[in-house]
Amino acid sequence: MIIAIVHKELLAVLRDGRLLVLAFSVFAVLTGFFLASVAEHQQVQQEKQAVGATAKEQWDTQGVKNPHAAAHFGIYVFKPDSPLAAVDPGLRQYTGQTLWLEPHKRNGARFSPAADQGLANRFGQASAGFVLVALFPLLVIALAFNAVTQEREQGTLRMLHSLGVSATKLLLGKFIGLLLAFVAVLMPAMAVAIVILYQNFDLAGDDILRLFTMSCTFFVYYAVFAALAMSTSVHFKSSRLALFTLLAFWSGSVLIAPRLGAAAAEMMVPTPGATAFWAGIKKDIQQGLDNDGDHDVREALFKARVLKQYGMARVEDLPVGYAALNRNFNDGYSERVHALHFDRLRDAFERQGRFIHIASLLGPSIAMRSVSMTLSGMDLAHQRHFEDAAEHYRHYFIGLTDDWDRERSHGTERGAQGHDADWGSVKAFSYAPPSLGFALHHALADLLVLLAWLVAALMWLLFSAKRLRP
Repeated sequence: MIIAIVHKELLAVLRDGRLLVLAFSVFAVLTGFFLASVAEHQQVQQEKQAVGATAKEQWDTQGVKNPHAAAHFGIYVFKPDSPLAAVDPGLRQYTGQTLWLEPHKRNGARFSPAADQGLANRFGQASAGFVLVALFPLLVIALAFNAVTQEREQGTLRMLHSLGVSATKLLLGKFIGLLLAFVAVLMPAMAVAIVILYQNFDLAGDDILRLFTMSCTFFVYYAVFAALAMSTSVHFKSSRLALFTLLAFWSGSVLIAPRLGAAAAEMMVPTPGATAFWAGIKKDIQQGLDNDGDHDVREALFKARVLKQYGMARVEDLPVGYAALNRNFNDGYSERVHALHFDRLRDAFERQGRFIHIASLLGPSIAMRSVSMTLSGMDLAHQRHFEDAAEHYRHYFIGLTDDWDRERSHGTERGAQGHDADWGSVKAFSYAPPSLGFALHHALADLLVLLAWLVAALMWLLFSAKRLRP
């Protein structure tokens, strides 16, 4: 029985003129936005590669200078974005494009594109991910809002009821038929998108797995809207009222919920401003953490320990450079303080993200948007992974310059020199993005929210079947 209903519903939808219009609209809109996203993504990656190569060349050819002075020249590193960022650029507009690595201090990401854009450009920002998350549910609603009300208005629902057709089977058949019709609408555009990805990017196995997982989660997301739309159609006698109700739900889920969630997160989990953040780091370095003592006390203890280690009475008599030793000690403490403050700040951002989930009670769009960003590698978790890798690289090349300074000087003299051969021996920064497992771990809460919405929507659909009356 259900198969027959699915077949009938699929034929009815395919014969409906709305489907043809929607199919062309979907193909044009998604392909257009995706081509624009791919072009932007390629431009950003080319700029990163070009600037990164120039920065490394400048580092390698600094000439003769003190190793620590060379370290202060610094190195710029860039996060290589996943090919799926062409589908959903996520937070790329706001997280900064590069990190400047220098001695003594850990920096945050710089040069976010949003900071360089005018208000008009920000208003016009959109992507293929925005179309998939925000606009496509409208297409599902357009196909499903009158799934039952139209049968009631035309009198066919009474006829089916008189023939003894089960309301549950009828709704499930309509639901499955609707999803199949929507997939038929979506497939041409998705096929073109996959071809464009293969032609423009080198997709690794992990990228393909991420793309497949993203497609499955979007299918779940659209199934939620389909089940809710069909259930709503059961409870209203007028197609117009059903449509207005579903549009109100879409507005609450897509437009209102993210803003309410962000406002609640900022109120419940406040974060320090830039001035207060850096002032806190400076204070803890100067005054010390817990019972470590202030800067002068720590330095005096370190001096005594070094003199005892080398059996000397004065730092001037040390066989190695004391300035480099002392600087390395102070930088080690500074790194500890920076790590503490950066972790606190980023943990606060993660707590804010969890508070935003409260707004998911208004709809599944927040969860879907978060899953899409995470699978694209453009969320806070992937940004944090990159920044930690860059910090590890900073320790590496700053440590090298400190070693050269310490080994090529004695006592308190500062005559150590480095050459282009030294700078060229520093390995280039190489970043390996995390695997799909990392993304799924950080997207687990959002995936559970999506599944909860799907279960709730299907349960309401089954409940609505019991309330279905001609």
